[in-house]
Order: sequence, then C-alpha cells, then structure tokens
Amino acid sequence: MTGRRIRRPAPTAGALEVAFSRIRADRRHGAHALGEAALEALTQLLDRWSRAGERPSRASAERVARLIEKAQPAMGSFVRWAREWRRLRRASSPDRFVSNARAWVRRERAQLRSEEGRLARIARARYPRSARCVVTLSRSRSVLGALSTLPTTRRPTEVLVLESLPGGEGRGFARDLRRAGLRARVVPDSEGEKAVGTADLVVIGADAVYADGSVAHKVGTRSLARAAFRRGVPVVVVAGRSKFTGRPALRRALPALFDRTPSRYITEVWTDRGVRAGRPPARRPPERSSH
Repeated sequence: MTGRRIRRPAPTAGALEVAFSRIRADRRHGAHALGEAALEALTQLLDRWSRAGERPSRASAERVARLIEKAQPAMGSFVRWAREWRRLRRASSPDRFVSNARAWVRRERAQLRSEEGRLARIARARYPRSARCVVTLSRSRSVLGALSTLPTTRRPTEVLVLESLPGGEGRGFARDLRRAGLRARVVPDSEGEKAVGTADLVVIGADAVYADGSVAHKVGTRSLARAAFRRGVPVVVVAGRSKFTGRPALRRALPALFDRTPSRYITEVWTDRGVRAGRPPARRPPERSSH
C-alpha cells in the first residue's frame, strides 16, 4: 500500500505510545510508510533520552520492544526491529545504549530508503518481455516502483488490480498506476481466478518474507497465488530486505487482514539485493483465455 506522509506527534511524554497506537490502527499505509513512521518515533524517543541524559532501564527498553512488535505483527520489519532492539539493549552498556540505538536507527532508515531504487533496477533486469498482462492486489509501493520504472516498450499493456476488500486498496492502487502512465483496471476479488486465466504474470508485494520462503501479505494473496500456480502463471514477489524476518513463519495466526502464502506458490522473489528463486510454476494448460 502507499499513501501520503503520515502525521507524527511531537516528542512529548507518551508520544511513543501515541505514535505506535496510530501505526497499529493504520489501514491505509503500507509497510514502507509505517516503517518510516516507526523509525521517526524511535528517533524522537532517543533524542529525548539523550537530551535528558537518561540511561533507560532494561524494563523501559523492553516496553519499547513490545510496542514495536505489537504495532504491526504481520510486517517483517517490525518483527525484526523488536528482536534487534532487545539484542542491542543486551549488548550495550547503559551508558552506550542510547548512542548505539541512534546509530542503529540511522542504518535502518538508510536501508529502507535505498530499497526502492535497487528494487526498480532488479525489476528492469528481471521483468519478462513476454508479460503483457499482469495481475496484482493491494497497494504495494514496491510493485508500483517495479512496474512504473520499466521502459515504455517493456511495460505491461494492462494491469488487473484486485479490489482488495476489506479496505478496497486496489482502487487507490489502480489510480497510482494510471498516474504513472500504466493502463490499470480494477476487478472484484471474486474474479481473481478468472483474471489469472488471462494473465502472463502475477506480481505482488509482501509485508513479511520468512526464512522458509513464505510471505505475509494482504488477505487474498494466498488464493490468488494458488490459482496462478495451478494455471502455470509465474508469481513474483517484490520485497526489499527490510521485509525479511530472518526467522521461519510463526505457527500462530496472522492478524485478520493478512494471510500467508507458502513458498511452493512463489516463482521468484525480487529483492534489493538480487533474485531469490522459488519453485517453478505448474505446467500451463494447453488452452488459455485470450486477453
């Protein structure tokens, strides 16, 4: 998902809780925008601690880690950041924790901001020339960048965007694609499998990429990827390394607006550091609907 810049509270007492409550309740923005908001909130907290000369206790550091992981438990960056915040607190002396944490936040922000350009370069190198009709869903900033930066002669002739209920982010994403000069059409979620039957490629974003190769994304992704796999249509995930958790998927259920797509349905993952191969798609049936 994409959207306008998120309004952030001033760094006053309790601002961190306010900021992360807003992130937790946000249904309009994607992982990139929410990650930027989280890093900004942590920067404000660390600046306040630094000005006050505070040496946060393990208990206060743990409270921050819990705010991070509860804000967006389906998003890989938040899962990883909570884990790294705890590791940093254990590895740092009380005198060094704040300065070390500030350096860590700067690195994470730089990584997040550098991903888009690198992802676009990977997409330009990897996008199949034969893919004229593309299906996608939700409102992924990474997918938008991957498609909109393709040379004009290699762009898809049409992008079919699932409506992505509840929330209907697909409608907004279709507008984003049109503003970028692509031909995009919204289709109801119930027609996703039919849309796949006319497609050459399915391109989706990801909120988290797990060590087992599965991905968490907007609910409906799994069924779309399964339909594509059965029809022999390649499924590509576009996701920066900030989305990678470094851990296998947890057994507990994801929040209601997300689902998990297993690696067996994914052909490739395009990352800002290269391409990760998945499983090849099933053989395409001999007869296929025309565009």
